[in-house]
Amino acid sequence: MKLFIRIFIFIITLPIATLFAQEQVKVNGKILDKTTQQAIENVHVKVHHQNIISRTNNKGEFEIRFQHQQFTTLVISHTSYNTHYEVITNNTDSIYLNITLEQKVVALNPVEITSSSEPIPVFKSVEINILDYEFHQDKFVFIAYEKNPDKDSKLYLVDENEEILASHFIPCTPKELYTDYLGNINLICNDLIYRIEIIGYNFTLYKLPLEDFYQMIKPIVDSTGNSLIFSDFMRDFPKFKYYAYNTQDTSISVIREVVHHDMEWQYLYEYHDLNNAQRQFAKRMAKRYKNYDKHDIAAMMTGFSRNFLYDPVYAPLFINNDTLLIFDHYDNFIWKYTQDTLLTDSITIAYHQEKNNGKWKKQLLMDELNGTVYALFIKQGYYLLKHINTNTGKVADTFQLQHQFVSKIKIKDGFVYYTYKPQQTLQKKFLFKEKL
Repeated sequence: MKLFIRIFIFIITLPIATLFAQEQVKVNGKILDKTTQQAIENVHVKVHHQNIISRTNNKGEFEIRFQHQQFTTLVISHTSYNTHYEVITNNTDSIYLNITLEQKVVALNPVEITSSSEPIPVFKSVEINILDYEFHQDKFVFIAYEKNPDKDSKLYLVDENEEILASHFIPCTPKELYTDYLGNINLICNDLIYRIEIIGYNFTLYKLPLEDFYQMIKPIVDSTGNSLIFSDFMRDFPKFKYYAYNTQDTSISVIREVVHHDMEWQYLYEYHDLNNAQRQFAKRMAKRYKNYDKHDIAAMMTGFSRNFLYDPVYAPLFINNDTLLIFDHYDNFIWKYTQDTLLTDSITIAYHQEKNNGKWKKQLLMDELNGTVYALFIKQGYYLLKHINTNTGKVADTFQLQHQFVSKIKIKDGFVYYTYKPQQTLQKKFLFKEKL
């Protein structure tokens, strides 16, 4: 498939140059222990949902830079301290922060010892049913409803104590929540997209142009250095490419093409399976629509991607610190790149081909806190999270969720979250978490 025109339109219409032409905000700060007032070394300072990371030195000092935005959240974390969220609303060029962290308190029960992975209910209610959720700092944003998701769905802002802090009626039929590469939470409906803005305990919804969202925002995977990483993935095609858009010189470079080899040869054969009149029609249409070739038109004519045997290509990209990781499940490698998209290593993988310990669900999840990547499997209704060592490509360990047939699995800060409907709750889904 010829995608150059579509990519060209995507880049020209995307206001990237304007976004990155803005001056950066520089934040310096010092992080101390709240009790002892001593400096804390190796504190992880990260821009929420972006690959911008800093760490404190032996004096507790750090420096981090990011683009001007209305709101920016810094996630301050350390293994021995409670995670702290610092919201930056001051858009001056230079900001200084004094931050204190509280040490984690580990409570030990001298009588009863329970599994560290025992499910913990994060939010439970016999009145509302959780359709989807996203993380907002140390709180949660829910799509939830009482009886009918098409008629009475609302957005809820909920804290870690299960207290509902705010709610907002949803003016459409909701499908899911989606956090984009800038950390904005978006409400995806059947035919509408809303940007969710949370100020204090108040929701504000802004309608986004549907086509612009899917062309300008959804394709962008992440940002690193001076580049935006995006893909031309479309479900109907058995291959796609990852690209880097340089925000300084506006150049585009191909990082890697991923090809589902088994699907590609079948895809190309669709043209040869047409009769002569149909082939001529496919050629004429390919000339009319320059970003498609005759094989693309033929596959559309035959409904190739709508066949129940069709297997969409799946090769996610993650950024861990300054390393780009592409999990290619067809050439069976983890491809490693620098932030300048220079290939540095390739690690063989075979976890997705294993047959004896669950079925792979074609889904990888990464914990942003530590960069740990998990592959999702299911066996007899129980989900298995297999920790993939990105240096060896092997399964390091396996974690089985305690509840059966859960949904909406997500990982944050060493915990796996999911929605689950206990039988005694009269069809309501709760939110649970388990320690990994």
